[in-house]
Amino acid sequence: MKAIISAACAAVFLLSGCVNNSAVLTTDKHGKVSQIILKKSTGSVASDENLKRVVVASFYARISNPTPNRAYVQPMVLIEHPTVESYLREDKRTRD
Repeated sequence: MKAIISAACAAVFLLSGCVNNSAVLTTDKHGKVSQIILKKSTGSVASDENLKRVVVASFYARISNPTPNRAYVQPMVLIEHPTVESYLREDKRTRD
């Protein structure tokens, strides 16, 4: 029994560092997603908008009948990929 509890504690500890962002999805009076707020921006408007589309699609895949007027929090693990904006910021820093 102690081994199971120790393994569970270790898993929680290890996995707690994996979630590095979350999105809050708010539903309207009909249960449709009306607002999405990302806890942290990716730094790219285009990437943020794409991420929001993916979050909504996965939300409806997991929750087929959302409760009206409710906020849902979806944890996410984001892997940072270079974007055009990040290359432009780096280029600007090297010129200064």
